[in-house]
Amino acid sequence: MVVATASVREDIDAAMDNDGQLLGRMEQGISDLWASPAARGDGGGDDETFTIVRLPSHVHAQIKSLYVPRVVAVGSYHFGSGSTRAMQGHKWRFLRDFLLRNAGDGGGGGGHLDACLREARAVEARARRCYGEPLEMGSDEFVQMLVLDGCFVLEFLLEWSESESGAAELDAYMRWIWIYVYYDLLLVENQIPFFVVAKLFNLAGGGGGAAAMGDDDDDAVDQRLLDLIYKFFSLHEPLCQVPAPSQLTVHHLLHLQYQRMVMPPERRSTTSRLSSRQSASPCNKYSIAGGATAATPLAIPCVTELQEFGVAFREKASPASQFDVTFRGGTMEIPRLALSSGARILLANLLALEQTTGDWEGEGIVTSYLVLMNALVNTGADVAVLQRRGVLDNMLSNEEAAAAFFNRLGGCALFDPRGHHYARLFADANEYRNHRWNRYIAVLKRDHLRTPCSIISLLAAATLLCISVMSAGFIICHYRHACS
Repeated sequence: MVVATASVREDIDAAMDNDGQLLGRMEQGISDLWASPAARGDGGGDDETFTIVRLPSHVHAQIKSLYVPRVVAVGSYHFGSGSTRAMQGHKWRFLRDFLLRNAGDGGGGGGHLDACLREARAVEARARRCYGEPLEMGSDEFVQMLVLDGCFVLEFLLEWSESESGAAELDAYMRWIWIYVYYDLLLVENQIPFFVVAKLFNLAGGGGGAAAMGDDDDDAVDQRLLDLIYKFFSLHEPLCQVPAPSQLTVHHLLHLQYQRMVMPPERRSTTSRLSSRQSASPCNKYSIAGGATAATPLAIPCVTELQEFGVAFREKASPASQFDVTFRGGTMEIPRLALSSGARILLANLLALEQTTGDWEGEGIVTSYLVLMNALVNTGADVAVLQRRGVLDNMLSNEEAAAAFFNRLGGCALFDPRGHHYARLFADANEYRNHRWNRYIAVLKRDHLRTPCSIISLLAAATLLCISVMSAGFIICHYRHACS
């Protein structure tokens, strides 16, 4: 009995020792976490959340090529990746050219480089907090990355603007790969904080009216910098634009482009959607014929099925934005979309930005649009219908590739099925489909009124039917008259 008791005590002591070791490891893990500036939150006391994220692996697994830079890496997530190493030498050349713009002392821009490094060092902690995970880069390496990438972006934009105006000539290599740089600068993982770019622009003498580093208005955005960016992005815009808001808060280049693509909130009130009060209820209702009510539909049929019920698809003539889709009187009007490789990249990264910032919890416009297109497009036949109606210009290899794109993006989008932007459109389309008379009319148009020959045949059949009825009536009347 004594031996058993001693054995139990030894087991308890061993367990306590193990718990003590486990406690020490967990405390060390917490200490290591808070040792990083990103988690510690020091550097000015700003209560600032991260704005640049690394996407989850399951999103990458859908279409990895849409999120990985092909030519140039900007920021820390793809720093030194294999496909972008060739651009590093060009980055140093662009940095040299950027410094020489203000090298008035003839010293090769060394003084200006020192100023850039000091300013980048001053915002290092804040820039680290913009990334969604602690960075393993050392302080010097991180500051060098901010200066090198920020100056590359600015000098590339400046040289391209000068080449377009005829004041300078961009070298042949950069003119060849500019379209790859264009879309690499719009990848959600391939960003640096916009305030770093803005401050480097100010140092170059381009932002005389903007705030200097350390001023109270630290996030002031110079209009000349915005005009420079707008001019470059306007060269190849696969989606419709909306007027940029007068008051801009810019996190990075993709965030700026997002604000130029998505309808401002104050203009959404006129669109067809469920009210926020309806969206908040788990038992949303909508009216149908006869005064009855039904639960808000969570999905709609595909294009080919909706056509069988008489729904027509048409290109929207003057859309407020790329996402201005409406449904009225059995006609769904959708802004024309040129689905190219660039449009795929932009849509995928706008969706990723909206998903990672939590906008999908409201009525995320891009998320709702891709959910709608995923519902409408199931197969290549649906794509073919939209092409014939002028809604979609498919520049991919075939219709199946376009359908697969919408299905993959729509499949990884998180959204509120009762409160997304097109919830009212879903309800109206399903209400229209539930009327049998609409299907009868659609079958009549499809089978008997599609071509002149079918129309003539229908008229001939109707004429023969009328003649037969009239003949039968005449015979009956004649017979009754004879009998009387």
